Amino acid sequence: MVCGWKQGVSAIIFVTAAACTGQERVQPRAVPCPTVQPSTHTIQAEILPESASRIEFADMAKYPEPGWQVPRAPKLSPDGRTLTYLMSETGDQEMSLFAIDLAEGASAKPHVLVRASELGDASKPPSLAEELRNERQRKRIEGIAEYAWAPKTGAIVIPAGGDLFVRRSDGTIVRVTDSEEAELDPKLSPDATKVAFVRGDDVFVADVASGKVSKPFRTALPKGTTRGQSDFNHQEEFDEPSGLLWSADGSRLVALEVDESPLATIPVLGYRAGQADLMMQRYPLAGTDNPRVKVRVVDLASHKESLLELPPSVPPDAYLGRLRFLPDGKSFLCVALDRKQQKLAVVLAAPGTGHPARVVARFEVSKGWIEVPDLETSPDGKHAFVLGPSLGRQRLFEIDLAGDVDKGTGQLRVLTSGPGDDQSIVGYDEAKSRVLFTSTAGDPIGRQLYAVDDKGTVERLTKEPGFHEVVMAPRSGAWFDLHSSHTAPPTATLHGAVDVDVPLPKDADLGRLPIRAPELVAVDGADGTKLYGAVLAPRTVQPGKSYPLVLMVYGGPGVQLVQDRWAARLLWQHLADRGFYVAQFDNRGSSGRGYDFATPIAGRLGEVELADQLAVVDQLERRYPLDASRLAIYGHSYGGFMTLEAMLRAPGRFRVGIAGSPVTDWRLYDSGYTERFMGMPTDNASGYESSDLTKLAGNLEGHLLVIHALMDENVHFQNTANLIDAFVAAKKPFDMFVFPGERHGYRSRAAKAYAMQLVTRYLTEHLGAPTSTSNVQSSTAAPAPAGSSGSPSAAGAPRP
Repeated sequence: MVCGWKQGVSAIIFVTAAACTGQERVQPRAVPCPTVQPSTHTIQAEILPESASRIEFADMAKYPEPGWQVPRAPKLSPDGRTLTYLMSETGDQEMSLFAIDLAEGASAKPHVLVRASELGDASKPPSLAEELRNERQRKRIEGIAEYAWAPKTGAIVIPAGGDLFVRRSDGTIVRVTDSEEAELDPKLSPDATKVAFVRGDDVFVADVASGKVSKPFRTALPKGTTRGQSDFNHQEEFDEPSGLLWSADGSRLVALEVDESPLATIPVLGYRAGQADLMMQRYPLAGTDNPRVKVRVVDLASHKESLLELPPSVPPDAYLGRLRFLPDGKSFLCVALDRKQQKLAVVLAAPGTGHPARVVARFEVSKGWIEVPDLETSPDGKHAFVLGPSLGRQRLFEIDLAGDVDKGTGQLRVLTSGPGDDQSIVGYDEAKSRVLFTSTAGDPIGRQLYAVDDKGTVERLTKEPGFHEVVMAPRSGAWFDLHSSHTAPPTATLHGAVDVDVPLPKDADLGRLPIRAPELVAVDGADGTKLYGAVLAPRTVQPGKSYPLVLMVYGGPGVQLVQDRWAARLLWQHLADRGFYVAQFDNRGSSGRGYDFATPIAGRLGEVELADQLAVVDQLERRYPLDASRLAIYGHSYGGFMTLEAMLRAPGRFRVGIAGSPVTDWRLYDSGYTERFMGMPTDNASGYESSDLTKLAGNLEGHLLVIHALMDENVHFQNTANLIDAFVAAKKPFDMFVFPGERHGYRSRAAKAYAMQLVTRYLTEHLGAPTSTSNVQSSTAAPAPAGSSGSPSAAGAPRP
């Protein structure tokens, strides 16, 4: 890549539909599907028994998956001399905090820094607030599950068992809190003398040495308002888990204030350990009121408080996030995204100083939506770096923080160009004055690390094909790389003055289980657009026989699941061992390939995605020895929605459908996600009405299994309840299974194992017996099979 635009371009970017070309110019390592003669096979391959696979359902329920005993939450100390990360000492979900001293050079070895057993009763079950926070972050690990360095010292704060502990730079561990109520989202002050956190509805600060706790904000909170926490939309849909930030000099705190009183109240009822569990959840339904969010700043010495007053050009109902203090300790940046998610402003504010907030950059699209971007600042506080749209792609931009867009003085320049989307800002390398970022420029299904300096010179830093996940130390420029490909499990390397290979524990499951890499392939979508996918063939394919296909589907926007990245896919492996073809493809609407690829779904979720998935099946039938009478589709969350789309809009195409936790009516899902892709219900009434799957219940043919957890606080059970009523009214038989004590992502290993066995037995029951090639007939109701195994989503898809 080379620098694309000259310096001094206006700080407002308007992307028109005509400009969003988004052409792919780099071919990935995916290859076209091999040509196989269309199936004239009359002999249907039988489904082999469970004993034909060495992969058991209990294996599918284990976490981490084979190959993923790797450093988690890797972080580099502020001085760049120590790498810390979470890893299990026993090969399970129980994590300890490890460290590597880079001063030891290439011979550096990891050692355990802190164990959960050293931190009191870390085994205490999480509070409701912690449980919901873990759900939003898809966090599955136990033991030490979170930690954070102080910004300028060698101290680390660790939450455990609902309380807070600080490991000082000398290695001593101090217990800072000991309370009944859990402390959330702890943040050490830059000098590590204080720790700020959320307890209940408000922000508190504890002195590390004495344990004395105080309330920095004195303003009373109205009923229904929280301080220091981001709301459901921010956590679930905008990857904004925190609402609390220290200033760079430790003199101020900035916190979000979220008033959820206008929101609808939804009952989430379940049963755990024989006891009823009812949560009345404040939830931002599409088209209804959003939380009212303010940004409040307090000076810790004077206790003077100030509110952020947004510039007049920023709508008052904008989503606010990505708070970043500048080095002066008074000014901070935030991004403001309008509710339609088509206009994004980067705002520079200094509440309490007498200087009004300014818009220093603005992005706008006329088609589709804008994602909430990564945001980074230069060490001198004069520039910021942000991801934004440009000519149909997501690019890295530099912002001159002295500008004011509303007064026509904004300065913004794009730093990257060429094929691919820039995916994340890794950080600013102070030692070499350059920004590190990841991009799909070299490969649409991979991730590579690049650096761009202040002259616009771009350098690719990673060489190996595949997927690179990177963190860095800003001061030293050292960076940690977790690399894998679809054929090779992860390896870990620390790059600095000397490169250090981070040893990974031997994963017995990799040697014990016969894991095969799927074939990465490319086919044409419904409109001729190239779609990338993964296909795993049966372990043995016999000439003259035809085989069933299970299409694993997610299909939702903002996600790319077919990547050149390691994944064990144990459910796939088990099914292929028993005689199934298994496949997954990213349809249009998926991320990583530009705005033109992502935005055809706008206003009509399900339509384009289904057309592409059906086109995929048509081509797979022509190229593999598939039995057209034995096709199945399975997905969880958005994949559950897509399964129902296929079963109800293309009846008879699939003999079997399995829908986990499906959205059935987008008016029942949250505003942050749904309105991004569908607009407001008042502006797109026909789109919402046509995507209400309950109205299509009479179309059902074949065998359908719906699985939903009662305590799902993300995709509420009402979605499935409405579908049940519709099937009853239409007199359509189907199968149903309910987990009474699980949420959207199943937590217990027993539930995961049971789910996978349930899915597998349903597939083998209805696809295993020889059938005629005539149209699939409606199923007859049957009790859900008993069993044990698995994860709620074959793809581990994050949203909805």
